[in-house]
Amino acid sequence: MTAAIEHLIDSMDGIVFMTAADGTILSIGKRNWNQFALENGGAGMCDGHGVIGRSMFDFISGDDVREAYRGFFALLRSGSARRARLMSRCDSPTVRRELWIVITPMQQGSVVDGFLVQSLTVAESVRPPIDLFDFQAILERSRRDRRLPILAMCSYCQDVRYPSGSSERDGTWLPAEDYYHLGGDANVRISHGICPACEEQSAQAIAC
Repeated sequence: MTAAIEHLIDSMDGIVFMTAADGTILSIGKRNWNQFALENGGAGMCDGHGVIGRSMFDFISGDDVREAYRGFFALLRSGSARRARLMSRCDSPTVRRELWIVITPMQQGSVVDGFLVQSLTVAESVRPPIDLFDFQAILERSRRDRRLPILAMCSYCQDVRYPSGSSERDGTWLPAEDYYHLGGDANVRISHGICPACEEQSAQAIAC
C-alpha cells in the first residue's frame, strides 16, 4: 500500500477501508476510524489493530448478511456492476445513526483486485438509552445464559422480529422502540439477519 493511497483513504469522508479482492482488510482511514472507535468503546481497534490483515467478513454478523456482501463482491468482481450502495443503521444505546454503505471495486486494467468500502453518516440523533443496542453487554449475558430467547435483528435497519423467539412465519418486524413498548427487554441473544424490506433494498443495491 503506497503512502499516496494511505493519504487518500485517510482524507475521505466517513469510515473508509480498503480490501483485497477476497475481502482481506488492507488499510483504513485512520482519522475517522479512530474517532468512531474511541466514541463507541472500541479503543483496542484504533489504527486498525486486530482488523488489518483479517477478512471483513469476520466482522459481519449473521449468515444471511455475510452472503449478501459476498454476493455484492462477486457481482462487482465480474464487472457486471460498478458499485453497490445501500442504506443501513449503526446505532449505539444513546445514538441513532443512518448511513450509506458504498462498495466500489478497485481495478488494475480490467481486473478487480480490491474494494473500497465507505460508510457515510447521513443522519444522527441523540435519544434516551436503548440497551438493546449495547451489543457488548448483550453478548456477555448470552454467554452466561444460553437459555435466553433469541431475538432476530435486521443488520441493515436494526428492526427486530417480535416476539423474541418467533419464526419468520409468525413474527412481526418492528423498531426497537415499539419492541420495548410491547414489553420486550434486552435479556435476549441477538441473531442478525435481514428483514423482508431490507432484502428488497439489498437486491436493488447494485448499480450497473
